[in-house]
Amino acid sequence: MAYTKIFAIRRRLDDRVKYAIDGEKTELDAGIAYAVNPEKTKQVRFVKGLNCNDDNAFDAMRAVKRKFKKTGGVLGYHIIQSFAPGEVTPEQAHEIGIEFARRMFGNDYQVVIGTHLDKAHPHNHIVVNSVSCSDGHKYHSSPESYFKEIRATSDELCRENGLSVIDPQGKGKHYGEWKAEQDGKPTIRGMIRADMDAIIAEAYTLDTFFMLLERKGYAVQRRGPHRKYTTVQPKGAKRAIRLASLGDEYTEEGIKQRLAQQRQNNLYHVPARHTPKKRVKRYRVRGLFFYARQPKITGFHALYLRYLYLLRRTRRRKQPYRAPFPLRQEAAKFERYQAQFKYLLEQNIKTADELEQRIAALEGEIAALTEQRKPLYQQRKEETDEEAKEQISAEIDRHTAALREKRRELALCRRIQADIPQVSAQLRQAREDQSETVTKEEKQHEYQRRNR
Repeated sequence: MAYTKIFAIRRRLDDRVKYAIDGEKTELDAGIAYAVNPEKTKQVRFVKGLNCNDDNAFDAMRAVKRKFKKTGGVLGYHIIQSFAPGEVTPEQAHEIGIEFARRMFGNDYQVVIGTHLDKAHPHNHIVVNSVSCSDGHKYHSSPESYFKEIRATSDELCRENGLSVIDPQGKGKHYGEWKAEQDGKPTIRGMIRADMDAIIAEAYTLDTFFMLLERKGYAVQRRGPHRKYTTVQPKGAKRAIRLASLGDEYTEEGIKQRLAQQRQNNLYHVPARHTPKKRVKRYRVRGLFFYARQPKITGFHALYLRYLYLLRRTRRRKQPYRAPFPLRQEAAKFERYQAQFKYLLEQNIKTADELEQRIAALEGEIAALTEQRKPLYQQRKEETDEEAKEQISAEIDRHTAALREKRRELALCRRIQADIPQVSAQLRQAREDQSETVTKEEKQHEYQRRNR
């Protein structure tokens, strides 16, 4: 079986070409590979160029770009085709890579194929010039072309050569969503699924479900003659999401089945007998207690502490749908705000002025370190003694490490400066929502009291 990946090359096409045909990775010791054939004693190098010579592939690709005046944008594509350990020989992997490139790009694009043997699994590195050498058209990769062309061609070659093929299970996920799920962080789709699960438990029919979804603040677009898919858009989200992308259980048909099953279960459900809670005796202990007065938390410290409390409560698995959607969307950045709060505490920064002073101080330190490092490069260049050169290099490395830390801290300060308005706005909105909820509850209790 073969795994395939594709990456767009936006800079340094020459580096990718050099890496693909790297001699240390593509050469095989013939004494090991051909132990049964003593006549073959030379090293075998698995490199091939299509529509160009592998020795000067980059120069040929650059000449085509200049000829058609297309030297910007995506410079090329890097495709990796990996095989399972022990499933193919180096020769077979290389032949499959060459045939794959021929079927995909024919005589239209310049391609370099290098079969790397430095790992337990043989794998092909295929670098393609984005500009066609025949007509100057640019090759554009998309998720659709990956599945229908690249992956399909690779699978077809695996079947022809008697290799196994990976059968996809379900629909793929965006890497960011997959990584967040692996780390246990909330995702937008996960929060939408939680909302829909809660509403399905309350709904009776599909129309009731969509009505309750709209009451919760979602914009719903049902499929019809002029709309192919049903989409939902949470309040505060940037774009709508198709129900089909949430999974089979969240399509209209899936929701209908869940509602029908729920109605069937409720038909035979016998309510449990209510048992009053056992009263627990509580005792009050009298005495004197002395508390040390704690300093009051103010400024940015208080702001972040309150916001982190809200986000932590939002991330709880029990009843997550009660929080407003924008706040639950912010909960995905909990670790980011937590790191900012920790930094503000460590540096004792409480106000915007103090943050500005820290930024100015960091900028001054970075400028000073840069000026100190600049003459060291010239000194190292002019120095002839190797030992002295090493000492100068070590000094440059120390300055570079210090600069890296200062720049990282400066980036954090600027991120805090940019996030403060968002944190303040979310807290203000949360207070308004809480006040509105309390007012509604008070009115409802008053209405119930008067009608008793």
